[in-house]
Amino acid sequence: MRIDLSDLDRLEGIAEALGRLFWCLMAVAFLAAILGSAGTGLLVLILGAAAFVVRVGVEDFARARRGTPEPTTAEPEVTIHRTARRRPKTAV
Repeated sequence: MRIDLSDLDRLEGIAEALGRLFWCLMAVAFLAAILGSAGTGLLVLILGAAAFVVRVGVEDFARARRGTPEPTTAEPEVTIHRTARRRPKTAV
C-alpha cells in the first residue's frame, strides 16, 4: 500500500486520524496508570508521543506542499522596568 503524497486531502485526513489516535492513546495511558499498570501506561504514552510527532510532520508536509505560509503568532513585546535602587557597596 503506497500513499500518494500529491493527494493533500488524504494527507490531511491521515493527520486528523493521527490526532484522534493520539488522544485515544492518552486516555488508555491514563487508565492504565490509574489501574496500576505503570509499564503499560508508559509504553502507551511513548506510542502516543510518536503518533503526535508523525501527525505534526504530516501536517507540516501537507502545508508545505499546498504552499500556504505557516501561521504565525505574534508575541507581545516584554519590557522590564527596574524600580529598586541598588545600595552602594560599603568597605568592610
